[in-house]
Amino acid sequence: MAKLIGNIRITGVAGSEGTPPHFEVVFVPYSGRLETQTVSVNSYDDLVAFLIEIRISEDEAARWAGRVRSGGVILIPNIERNDSLLRENGLLAG
Repeated sequence: MAKLIGNIRITGVAGSEGTPPHFEVVFVPYSGRLETQTVSVNSYDDLVAFLIEIRISEDEAARWAGRVRSGGVILIPNIERNDSLLRENGLLAG
């Protein structure tokens, strides 16, 4: 179990003809080459639940999800998590 440090990037994606609106969540490591994956989350409530699963407090998760819901891209800085936790939640290729 290695500890990884990086940012969580969340992008709000407006829906198009074939896809409904959703959020894309990616772990961006500070250093090293890792096979990261994008996790697609369908709703605000699911995004808050996902952030809580990766051990972000409930208040912080709601605050970050609210920011991205208003549009654009946000970065949650200085996330230090075990690689196994990120892998279990789909942010790292396994």
